[in-house]
Amino acid sequence: MEKEKEEHTTGWRYDFDEEYGENGEYIEETPELTREEQEAQVKQTLCDLCIGIVLLSVVVAAVGNLLLRGNVRYSIGILAGMVTALLLACHMYRSVLIATEYPEKQASGYMKRSSLFRMVVMIAVIGAAIGFLKLYGLFGTVAGILTLKLSAFLWPVIHKYNPLWRGKSKSR
Repeated sequence: MEKEKEEHTTGWRYDFDEEYGENGEYIEETPELTREEQEAQVKQTLCDLCIGIVLLSVVVAAVGNLLLRGNVRYSIGILAGMVTALLLACHMYRSVLIATEYPEKQASGYMKRSSLFRMVVMIAVIGAAIGFLKLYGLFGTVAGILTLKLSAFLWPVIHKYNPLWRGKSKSR
């Protein structure tokens, strides 16, 4: 028994660590959410991501236009990137909802195909930007698409201060 206790203090994790905290108190599992509650949370996340994409695109467009002295191709690129980022976020939302209806192995395959589709769309939009908008349009398009990633990083802040969700979020 002492040896077991000694190994536990060295940082090894045991199965009982999942049920009991450091002080030995029992940790209750969080209740399972219903399908409707899960969909509502995913919809809240999508809304927050879209708000973040639009706000960040406006900021990136303003900064870029100041630095590039109002380059029209850059602005069109930002707009194309923002629309692409919004469409990608909506596709992710749809993919997650569909994948939750499949068994685990099929859901994994479906999510991989969906991710590949989004990559192809991004490459196509960037290719179109290179062809039609040249260099500054390419920079704007890539910056617009990257607002999706930045919005995901800023999601906790956006969600916290979004007046649509104040007091409505259960698990976040």
